[in-house]
Amino acid sequence: NQNFKLEIFMFNIIRDIIKRGVVIMSIPLNIKTDYSLQKSLIKVTDLINFCLNNNITICGICDDNLSSSIEFYKLCQANNIKPIIGLELNIDNYKFLLYCQNYLGYKNLLKINSLINNEMKLSDIENYLNNLLIVLIDYDEKLLDFFDNYHDNIYLGIDSNDNNVDKNKSVFVREIRCLAKEDYEYLKVLYDLSGNIDYPKEDCYYCNNDYDNSDFASRINLEIPFDKRYIPKYKEGIDSTLYLTKLANLGLQKRLNNKVNEIYQDRLNYELEVIIKMNFVDYFLIVYDYVLYAKKNNILVGPGRGSAAGSLVSYALGITDIDPIKYNLLFERFLNVDRITMPDIDIDFDNTKREEVINYVKNKYGKYRVSGGIAFATYKTRLVLRDLGKYYHIEERLLNKFLGVINKDMTLKENLQNDLVKKYLNEYQQLNKMYLTSLKLEGLKKNISQHAAGVVIADRELDEIIPMYFKNEVMLTGVSMEYLEDMGLLKMDFLALKNLSTIAKIISNIPNFDLKNIDLEDKEVYELLSSANTDGIFQFETPIFKKVLPKLKPKCFNDLIAAISLVRPGPSKELETYIRRKDTLEKIDYYDDRLKDILKDTYGIIIYQEQVIMILNKMAAFSNQEADNIRRAMSKKKKELLDNYKEEFIKRSINNGYQEELARNIYENILRFASYGFNKAHSVSYALISYQMAFLKVHYKYLFIFSFLDEIKGNDEKLNNYLIEIKKDGIRLVKPSWNYSFANYYINGKFLYLPYKIIKELNSEIINKIIEERQNGKYENVYDVFKRTCNFINRNTFELLIRADMFKEFKINIETLLNNLDNLINYGSLAREINDLVKPSINYYEEMSVEELREDEKKIFGMYISNHPASRFARDKYVKIENLDKYLFKKVKVAVIIEKMKKIKTKNKDEMAFILVSDETGGMEFTIFPETLKNNANLALNKLYVISGEVTKRFAKINFIVNKIEEV
Repeated sequence: NQNFKLEIFMFNIIRDIIKRGVVIMSIPLNIKTDYSLQKSLIKVTDLINFCLNNNITICGICDDNLSSSIEFYKLCQANNIKPIIGLELNIDNYKFLLYCQNYLGYKNLLKINSLINNEMKLSDIENYLNNLLIVLIDYDEKLLDFFDNYHDNIYLGIDSNDNNVDKNKSVFVREIRCLAKEDYEYLKVLYDLSGNIDYPKEDCYYCNNDYDNSDFASRINLEIPFDKRYIPKYKEGIDSTLYLTKLANLGLQKRLNNKVNEIYQDRLNYELEVIIKMNFVDYFLIVYDYVLYAKKNNILVGPGRGSAAGSLVSYALGITDIDPIKYNLLFERFLNVDRITMPDIDIDFDNTKREEVINYVKNKYGKYRVSGGIAFATYKTRLVLRDLGKYYHIEERLLNKFLGVINKDMTLKENLQNDLVKKYLNEYQQLNKMYLTSLKLEGLKKNISQHAAGVVIADRELDEIIPMYFKNEVMLTGVSMEYLEDMGLLKMDFLALKNLSTIAKIISNIPNFDLKNIDLEDKEVYELLSSANTDGIFQFETPIFKKVLPKLKPKCFNDLIAAISLVRPGPSKELETYIRRKDTLEKIDYYDDRLKDILKDTYGIIIYQEQVIMILNKMAAFSNQEADNIRRAMSKKKKELLDNYKEEFIKRSINNGYQEELARNIYENILRFASYGFNKAHSVSYALISYQMAFLKVHYKYLFIFSFLDEIKGNDEKLNNYLIEIKKDGIRLVKPSWNYSFANYYINGKFLYLPYKIIKELNSEIINKIIEERQNGKYENVYDVFKRTCNFINRNTFELLIRADMFKEFKINIETLLNNLDNLINYGSLAREINDLVKPSINYYEEMSVEELREDEKKIFGMYISNHPASRFARDKYVKIENLDKYLFKKVKVAVIIEKMKKIKTKNKDEMAFILVSDETGGMEFTIFPETLKNNANLALNKLYVISGEVTKRFAKINFIVNKIEEV
């Protein structure tokens, strides 16, 4: 009777819902998301929205991996949808689906997921079948026998409403790879792009049906815990807290030469108290340990990165090399008890040795407990258009023009607001079709790669906690890095910084050099930075810094810290104010004298996030923890919170003796600043690396330049600039030769031997073979070269090597060798088989013209080495570029080649130009004002000109104003 009443009650509810036009949807169980790479149009976020819009309260995904599981589960939980998670397997020609009933089942799925990419057999999964529901798609008696022990959990998977099957033991699992019927044609395009010609069935879209999966769904109740942490213990058998406390105190004594004052000791005690309270003791010890390993094994470690440099404990342990008290850095910006997230201690390592540190951690904590992170590349805005442009055979020129009007920082849908985009789509039907398809594919996951820096460490095998990706020797987390902290995992960045490799290479050649004790107030270093001669210097070599540094004219380390924070799009106005105030051209305003200590280093300008926290603390007595929470609310633009904080800030400030108008003004300024405020701890750390490189460039110039030469590839302009610097000091460049060159540059006395790799189009395999063959004895003459190398060098490559002047050491000119090349190749081939073969006579020819030699040099090396066109112009009549600084404010004449030209419009809409010119001594940018440019409208690149003009100076940088140009 009670059951009957309940049924009547439910019937009336359903009838009322139907009357209101709401349809009860069936339970989908086999939805494929875009984590089944290039096999589905369904993103997890879109799927959840679809469920919400269609009253689907139970939803199941079943990809060919578990990478979607955490994102799907979290979004389901947030939207009151019951999650069902399955895994599709294809083993021994059987296809079946496994669904976890609970968390124990999910953990079994994780283990099975780890086997997927490595030729799995049925026997591999037999120990992981508990707490799983098994849905058979392709099966026979053998498969039924295999699952016999799990008979109660076996279902037959059907994809149509077949009345002939036992509905108690069957489940509707039609594959869903798109959400709407009309999207199927786009799904086929996705399959085509992936090279997969095995299209899915046409009914793989979501459609409601009357097949009831509720009994199956009722057997599933998955709850994934997010309240656990899996940080490994640093070392068994020790009290980690006591050990950290002892290490930190000893480390601080060492840092401060046993002169630890009360300020430092109190700060250290406070930080340790917070770290212990938040259970991050082992975290700090783990980082301390692998940083110590790196330093003991000659692996250069960066001085710090991010907010971690604000920790005195990190400084005491040697994790960072930045004294946070000296630079007014705050521990709370890094870690405070109000923040539930794990701290980030990211470390920069020598680019060439990063893997050594990761391997150390793997060996210490366990191979399967340490892993790199996965990253999913997606069909980004322009990438999807380019791929589909080829797919639809769009003419390349048209496609490139269209891509030129697409804003890559906006979605394709947002780009439709652009009138130029609409114009193209209206005019070209083929673009329209391509764009429509792109809208469907944009943002889908395309392939897997490794996260550039992320490393995860756990106290147990990782596939007991999260999905993992294994293929051959590669092991990665199966979920992307943003989900790992939620799963209680310790994640950190081991960053490979190329500039540290450069520094390490340089200082390895300087006896008894201590990088940590260089003078941070070296006048010559600041002169170099002010001149913007900053090629090769970390951060400062960018065009924007080269423009700013001569204006800024840094005089101290604080200027560099500020520059790194200010040279960004947001605070550009503050940069100009900083320069004016620094140069006493504008009065410094501290808002209130009580804030002077906080703002004096930045001339009254709020630049750093740490300053915001200090001001909130000073004026309104917010604790540093509270102030950091406000700072974070500002950066995330949480309006309701900010309005509440504003009134509280003003009220507290008034109580502390500040005027209401001042408090309101400062809060508004802080609010405006917060969108681009910079972490000072990071600025200090990276300013130090930049300064170290500038110091090495000033005091160890050759070592600095040579450290870059081997790394430069494909940038002829930068390489040319470095070689010009070397030539200025009287060092002569020697072109590659058979007996004296190697794969890399090397110097001998006043000669710099250029490597084989400087020859364009010469591959590394041939280079290695030339050097390897030379180990059998030097090449004696031209005949010997051909005899020993013609088995791995073809005719075209021999011609390249001849034109590169490789044979100059044998005293035979290029023209002669080119004309005798076929005879020499024939000789070389036969001489390998026939002993005492008679050498062919060589017919001698007059060398090719100087112009031809120059042209070959430019083509083969990307620059002029010994035959620059301007070298024939005498120094007594023409000033060379290297000497222009000696003719300041004088009119001179130079002979140069124009390498590059950039034209711009003046405020009056007139055209002017900047030209990059060169002679045999160097390169420089000249300025051509509108009137002079009008008279020289036909300037051509790579031509020789005599240019008259005046040498001037702007922002501490030598400039040349062109008055007259004559073609030679």
